[in-house]
Amino acid sequence: MRWHGAVWLLLVFSVTLLAELPARWLTQGLAISGVSGSLWRGQAVQWGPVGPLRWEITAWPLQTQVHLGFQGQGWQARLSGWPWNWQAELQALSGQARVATGYRLAGQWQGTLRMRGAGARCSGADGQISIEDVALVEPWSLGLGRGSMQIDCSSGWHLFGQLNQPGQHQLELDADLSARRAKVDFKLQNDAALTPILRALQWLGPTERVGQRKVGW
Repeated sequence: MRWHGAVWLLLVFSVTLLAELPARWLTQGLAISGVSGSLWRGQAVQWGPVGPLRWEITAWPLQTQVHLGFQGQGWQARLSGWPWNWQAELQALSGQARVATGYRLAGQWQGTLRMRGAGARCSGADGQISIEDVALVEPWSLGLGRGSMQIDCSSGWHLFGQLNQPGQHQLELDADLSARRAKVDFKLQNDAALTPILRALQWLGPTERVGQRKVGW
């Protein structure tokens, strides 16, 4: 057998081995429950506040598709063409079963975010994901209003978000995803229901109605 034949057999064996690699081998040490399937096609019941989770990966051409649930909302993420001319998409789906968490949000997100680029560079993004009426229903009830999210990659990876409740509050988010930091600007009206919560978090002083908070992760 010539050397290139041996290399080909080794490559086939390696790909076959990876294809059958149990997904739970890669999730050891992570707080993921109910993991089953393989590296290329698997699922999990819950990962922190996220669940259920399902993924499918094809090696050539490289494509990844992930379905997940968060606060009773289904989401689908797709990536194809990486690392050359890639396209990515995040789409809000219909509602689904909710995993247990310490809080609960109500509302239905709609829309799609799309991105494109090459390697680690994003060359363009469009689309919007929005919600008309979002509310916190556990551990207490609080209306949060209308929200939206957009991506801008003209100068880095920025996620912009808004949350507005007429007569109550207006919040704006600018998250620099590559730098792992974000700032939140907020403006509250008199007697806004969100005021005591932000003061308890020490985001607002005793008499302030307008402020900004910077966070990192």
